[in-house]
Amino acid sequence: MYELPIRRLRIYDKPKIVSHYRNLNEDTLTSRFGVPVRPEFVQNYLDGIFDNAALVFGAFPDSCLRGVGELRTVPDSQNFVAEVAMTVEASWQDRGIGDALLSRIIAAARNRGIREVHMLCLATNQKMRRLAAKHKAELKLVTGQVEATLTTPWPSPFSLAEEISGEYHALARAILTWPLPEHGNRQ
Repeated sequence: MYELPIRRLRIYDKPKIVSHYRNLNEDTLTSRFGVPVRPEFVQNYLDGIFDNAALVFGAFPDSCLRGVGELRTVPDSQNFVAEVAMTVEASWQDRGIGDALLSRIIAAARNRGIREVHMLCLATNQKMRRLAAKHKAELKLVTGQVEATLTTPWPSPFSLAEEISGEYHALARAILTWPLPEHGNRQ
């Protein structure tokens, strides 16, 4: 299997994120937010996606943004706690994108000293439940939802190198897939 390019997204990537969310079907959006949402809600959410020092990551399996993962620290948490949320376009699900995004997010959390990572998903969202269990999360049923809690190990030189390496590989792949400028005949 090839290495899935995942890189941290920045404010200049916002048009790609907006396009990604427009490609999400109703079921995927309901799974992401826990309730059916209107387009205005999604737009308001995207307007502030980079607020509060959120780390946002993108998966580019075909050089296009197909999955987005977010890591947000919980305000006033004494134990360095963060929440994770992810979306993967329906036609790209079941290809390891969610797993790769979650792995990258866990590494980023670990390298920033975040000790607990929480995910909430609908109780009916079997894919997210399996993904959380795969990453050894403690699962707890809470009123129609499942809360997954992951405990991250302390950062290490290897975990820091892994995150940096992933960023450089994704950037190199992006550069290699940029379209070349067309050169006209000069006479």
